[in-house]
Amino acid sequence: MKTQINLFRNLRPGLALAITTALMVAQAACSQPAAGLADERLKSTVKYASAQASVQDIVQSLAEQAGLSYDRQKSFAQTDPLCRRWVRNVAIEGMTCHEALDQILKPVGLRYQVENGTIVLSRLPGVPAASPGPNPPSAPAAGGGLNEPPKFQAAREALRGPQKDTLRAQQLLLEVVGKDRATLPPALLGYAYVYLGYIEDLAGRRQKAIEWYQQALAAKDSDEGIRACAEFGLKQPLTWIRHLDEGASPPGSSSTSQPPAKGYVTTGPAPGGLMPSLTLSAKAQRENFEFLCQAIDETYADFELKAINWDKVRRHYRARLDPNASADRFYRLLFQLVNELRDTHSWLENYRLPSPAGQPGLTVDLFEGKPFVVAVNADSDAAKAGVKPGAEVLAVDGLSFEAKLKEMRSWLRACSSDRAFRREACGHLLAGEPGSQVALKLRSPDGHTETLTLERTLRSGNPPPPTFPCEMTHQQFVHFGRLPSGLGYIRMTSFLSHEQVAPEFDRALEALRDAPGLILDIRDNPGGFGQPQVVGRLLQERTLCAITFQKNGPGHRDLQRQEAFLEPAGPWQYSGPVALLVNDVTGSAADLFTCFLRSAKRVVTVGTTTHGNLSGVAAYAVLPCGLVVRISNGYICDASGKPVEGDGNEPDLSVTPTIADFLNGKDPVLEKAMTVLKEKLAKSQSRI
Repeated sequence: MKTQINLFRNLRPGLALAITTALMVAQAACSQPAAGLADERLKSTVKYASAQASVQDIVQSLAEQAGLSYDRQKSFAQTDPLCRRWVRNVAIEGMTCHEALDQILKPVGLRYQVENGTIVLSRLPGVPAASPGPNPPSAPAAGGGLNEPPKFQAAREALRGPQKDTLRAQQLLLEVVGKDRATLPPALLGYAYVYLGYIEDLAGRRQKAIEWYQQALAAKDSDEGIRACAEFGLKQPLTWIRHLDEGASPPGSSSTSQPPAKGYVTTGPAPGGLMPSLTLSAKAQRENFEFLCQAIDETYADFELKAINWDKVRRHYRARLDPNASADRFYRLLFQLVNELRDTHSWLENYRLPSPAGQPGLTVDLFEGKPFVVAVNADSDAAKAGVKPGAEVLAVDGLSFEAKLKEMRSWLRACSSDRAFRREACGHLLAGEPGSQVALKLRSPDGHTETLTLERTLRSGNPPPPTFPCEMTHQQFVHFGRLPSGLGYIRMTSFLSHEQVAPEFDRALEALRDAPGLILDIRDNPGGFGQPQVVGRLLQERTLCAITFQKNGPGHRDLQRQEAFLEPAGPWQYSGPVALLVNDVTGSAADLFTCFLRSAKRVVTVGTTTHGNLSGVAAYAVLPCGLVVRISNGYICDASGKPVEGDGNEPDLSVTPTIADFLNGKDPVLEKAMTVLKEKLAKSQSRI
């Protein structure tokens, strides 16, 4: 049996990156042909009864009765999570083991074979890979006779069905829970918070989603259904709500599997349905710690790339093991251990570290390495105290920005580059327990310094609304317009969808077909799925666009090299000059998009160095305690062999916006790009 492994699967900040088969690495996994009844033990009579159980638990029980063993790890790797499907009301009596296995496996698309006395599962031919995981609770539809404000209704309609306008819904909901909150019936406030968390989870912004779910649980008069949704969202991403996604399949089974008998590592999809144990003995903690350290040692691809001394890291954290620690403290230690990889794509998959959700109604962002207030909620204590956008944050609770960053590293997930971490940390700089107070030392644009004490509420600051340089046609992910100069302008805010981004880009490109030059803006695009089809619309010939490296052995230098080529795509290809705008949030699939176009020498890049999180394929370590840890076991370089992970894509023209630019509504990055394209077009005309 041959298995295709996608080197670029699931590259996102809780987001996935996928590349088409042209970029897939083929890896053969040879096994013996099915033994069938050649093994006499399969003729043994078995019995089994249970109200519900997972497929693999049933198979293990049947195998043991017949004197066979069951390979959970290999079966899971070959079947994705299909072997974790739950079967209800099982009643097997008087059947042979062979008959019972067929009865259990065929309905879920599986078959078995016997290898040296061990049963191994695989998918039946033609059965697609599945991605089951716990179902979100079914929240009742909002309304129920309540007086819904028009903005709330419009936001809910924008989220309903497969073609969601999440940007519009988010803008409306932020207004509803902000300045229009007084018009919202209290019972609907919980829905608004959950919808905002749902939007963030769809976009892969996990930490922001968690903050909204926490607010939903704190809202008064929320019904049980919406509270259940919020509680589910705290445990794992909430990407399906019945009344918003009617007709779409929920993400798998609602049952939770038991922790594995022993740990294993798989390169298949993230194992679903597992929850880590909440009680662990000191011995169990040591065993799980050692298993994870060894799994990372043999699986992680970037030790040499980042000069990480893993043995030293392991010794340091082993010394921090506390035999009296609670399970939560132990998982916090593992969270910090994984953070030592400095890898945006390595994380604890099914355990979320509690993080402070209270904010004082201010939004903070980074300019030239310093934190500045960029938005102030109108009804906040900060607004009443006269805080204005442009104020520099000098200290938080007596700590300088650098000291505060150091403190935050213990609970904020690591990024692949320090520049990206600092930018991410700004969004959490003022966070704390709801109801607590924060002392801020601020310096206003005129140089005046003051210290204020503000209360942290359950509401985060409202970020400034997006601005566009011209009249735009808005879609879900790709927005476009024509600049006054005649240049085309396309902003891609996310690559989150397999199906929508490329068609939306095609519509934009068709509308701008006669534009003499094109500006692609992927600033603040955190990634999602790879978009080779979009890249192909700008290529004239088959082009080497990346070089990938993937682990193929336990050693730190055991890496397989593969070249990735892209082809022209679509009915026609745009041949005019193209400028690509990037910044330190441009990451994951957006980093890959930048890498492709730069390697093809198809664009001039303008802005600041990208995030630099392009560490490739995911492997999952499933610990004996049930904790699942995502580990990057590959990385991606540009066509010259320069790694993107950590380093990022350096722009051809470096332009760093200042706080003064922000306050004055200027966009020096866009201005530079327009100047460059005009110069290119002028040179081109002079040659004619």
